[in-house]
Amino acid sequence: MCFAQGFHNKWNVHNETMCVTIPTLIRGTTLRYCVKMSSTISTLHTYDTEYSADSVEWCPHTPTQHLFVCGTYQLDKEDQVRTARKGRVLLFSYRKATNSLALEQTIETAAVLDQKWHPASPVLAIVNASGQIMTYNLSPDGDKLIPTHTLTIQKEGGEEQLALSIDWTTRGDIAAVSDSKGGLSIVDFDERGLHQRLRVKAHSFEAWTCAFDRTDEHIIYTGGDDTLLNIYDIRCFDVPVMKNKCHDAGVTSLLSMRHKENLLATGSYDDHLRIFDRRSMKSPISRTNLGGGVWRLKPNPHRPDSILCACMYHNFSVVNLNEDHSITVESEYFEHDSICYGCDWSYASDNSERDYYFASCSFYDHKLCLAKMNCDNKE
Repeated sequence: MCFAQGFHNKWNVHNETMCVTIPTLIRGTTLRYCVKMSSTISTLHTYDTEYSADSVEWCPHTPTQHLFVCGTYQLDKEDQVRTARKGRVLLFSYRKATNSLALEQTIETAAVLDQKWHPASPVLAIVNASGQIMTYNLSPDGDKLIPTHTLTIQKEGGEEQLALSIDWTTRGDIAAVSDSKGGLSIVDFDERGLHQRLRVKAHSFEAWTCAFDRTDEHIIYTGGDDTLLNIYDIRCFDVPVMKNKCHDAGVTSLLSMRHKENLLATGSYDDHLRIFDRRSMKSPISRTNLGGGVWRLKPNPHRPDSILCACMYHNFSVVNLNEDHSITVESEYFEHDSICYGCDWSYASDNSERDYYFASCSFYDHKLCLAKMNCDNKE
């Protein structure tokens, strides 16, 4: 049983904190779980995406921070043998002043697995079930995505290979892409387009996720269905610098802390959020059971210690990373009735330092939600 679920109805008073320390099977270690329901979340809008929804990414660039995209994934059985994986990119706008949500554009594509906005310009990159990276530029008036470049990742054998995740360096000149055959690819990006530099076999099964280190972007982390967390240096890319084996199931999400050098957060099918110090990666410095596999980790751009977590079979949870590296559950969101996959915070600020907006989506109920989290304490 997940502790957060057990406390959901019982501990609903603002600023109330309950912490439980539990011995683990690892000698000398404990698991500390804290629930601090210091914020409330209210749903502002819901939207039926028609296809199963799995990713949300909010545009970080001004003046288009009112825009976000939702990616979808649908299996379509063409005949008794063949199954097509199709998807859509849905471009939405949200205006806080009028609390209005509008669908601006629908793009038909292969099933979308992940999306990331370019860090330096209003360019969206998606990876899809055809093993491709596709980039789109925002139109000058900012209400349409215009396709620009497509690259098919090098395949391993002749079998189907899905591109599963993508991440950019801070400069946006390099992208990392993981795939369903366990591969990790390095892709260069410039005004001429996308160019694959190389691919290595990073995992025995699906490489669910990849992420650059935010303080040393020669370093790339990968997480796979083989339970491994691997570390690569792109200057000597043939073999991983390190393999971490402390997860009890597949590694599904990674977050390098830009504001806290050397810290890495991981999510896993084993329901745990872990915090590592990359200078000593043998074991995590803290971990918390969030209930349900932890598929995505999104830091609040206005409060980077506040992390929005997609906990697949449980809910969306907002957790705080404390100064001692322990994890406190700040708030929980139970609006979705299916697998919780996609989420992201709005970058736009209303200057109140109390209200923060995010979008979330779930799979089989093809549901998108736009919500507001109200904090009764200023950080």
